[in-house]
Amino acid sequence: MANTTPILVASGQYVFRDVLTADNALAPVDIAAEAAKVALASAQANTPLAAHIDTIAYIRGFIDSIPGGACPLGASNNVPRSLAKRIGADPQNAIYGREGGHSPQRFVNEFAEKIAAGEMTMGLIAGAEATGIMKQALKAGLALDWSEQVDGQLDDRGCHLLFTDYEINHGITFPTQVYPLFENAWRARHGLSEAAHRTLASKLFAKFSEVAASNPYSQFPTVRSEAFLNEVSKENYWVARPYTKWMVAQDAVNQGAALLMCSVDKAIELGIPESQWVYLHSYADVDDRWVSERPDLAVSETMRLSLNAVLGSVGKSIDQIDIMDIYSCFPIAVLAACEAMGLDWTTDKPLTVTGGLPFFGGAGNSYSTHAIASLTDALRSKPQDYGLITANGGFLSKQSVGVYSAQAPAKPCHNADPNLQAKFNALPRAELVEQAEGVGSIETYTLVYNRGVATLGMVVGRFDDGRRFLANTDAEDESSLATMAGEAELIGRKVRVHHKANKNIVSFNLD
Repeated sequence: MANTTPILVASGQYVFRDVLTADNALAPVDIAAEAAKVALASAQANTPLAAHIDTIAYIRGFIDSIPGGACPLGASNNVPRSLAKRIGADPQNAIYGREGGHSPQRFVNEFAEKIAAGEMTMGLIAGAEATGIMKQALKAGLALDWSEQVDGQLDDRGCHLLFTDYEINHGITFPTQVYPLFENAWRARHGLSEAAHRTLASKLFAKFSEVAASNPYSQFPTVRSEAFLNEVSKENYWVARPYTKWMVAQDAVNQGAALLMCSVDKAIELGIPESQWVYLHSYADVDDRWVSERPDLAVSETMRLSLNAVLGSVGKSIDQIDIMDIYSCFPIAVLAACEAMGLDWTTDKPLTVTGGLPFFGGAGNSYSTHAIASLTDALRSKPQDYGLITANGGFLSKQSVGVYSAQAPAKPCHNADPNLQAKFNALPRAELVEQAEGVGSIETYTLVYNRGVATLGMVVGRFDDGRRFLANTDAEDESSLATMAGEAELIGRKVRVHHKANKNIVSFNLD
């Protein structure tokens, strides 16, 4: 009887930290190829594997994740087939994924389904970023051309906006300006001052940096102490309150990772030893709605649904998960996930296998490819353990979760709850006022900085009747900027808002 149980049989990672020259300035697809070669070799098969790959999914590049975005040094017209060419593969199916950090786990989930159904023989998932090389090359004036034309089939799943026109008009477009809204809402919900929250976040991320410092694939392998993270300094300047530089994902990275998947039967055919096999036991995918429509910005319902569905489907509590990587673009991503599954964030159990996006490196949409690679490597050395991946895309917008083990699952790999999206869609939405006039209360906020100077206040507010509005400070309103830069608690404070041109303007002067 055929055994089409899906397994991950190999992984590979690569990082570039050398002094940049014109000769070693690798394009992203070159970095991905280096990681893929490591993965193919590490499978320990009795035959070359590249010819057996029938599907390659390439994680969408970060710079290509906004409609109209393009790398200034050029790029391939068919990235997965450019990768295939470099490793000697000729897949039937080439996929260029959608935007979002959930993509690696979601591709694992998709590949598992196709392998189990006999629709895929062997699949390679890969991604890479060379943003650091690109920035250095442009600064140094290196004449690089990463353009490439490759013929062949391509399933380009496109990139899509993560925000509405209303949100665009009020700055809800950049992660460093949106995640602070969640963070401040979360700390207020837990009764924490900004100072107390910074202490909490510094303790949390200091542990992440310790993991990153010992990871050979980290872009920034340096221990950042709790004291360093908690202090605003020249090296740790304000980005958007409550975040300083080292509280956010670092995108100037040169990192690639790759995962190889097939069925148990295919692994046996190719002589891949059982010591390489890691099983995906259960998985879940669910997407949130627009940020402005979420009723409570202090919690993530998509995290709660997906994490509890997956853990419940394998009969495990979070305390029974031995190894995990919780997506960590910002502290709130970790805190919200911990809260969603009932895990005390102060646990001594490591919450990351890589070191997290601020310290290991925020390898664009492909960070979780590294997390899955590191987690599956760890499980191969500890075959009795269970591992958990949480992968997050957009603004806590898209969640993909997986539970793994080197032990074969008691029941076949499965979607924890195929009705999860429908359950989420049935939840209520916030009622919005796009042209706001009157006095309301601050629900959450952030203050955006540029080179150490506060330049924009962003407010999410509610009128007394519960309707929500978005608003910004006026460019000339230095008084409101000063108020937002102070130490007084702003959440719950009354403000006046009026509509001007295409946006709502907020003021702390109620007269």
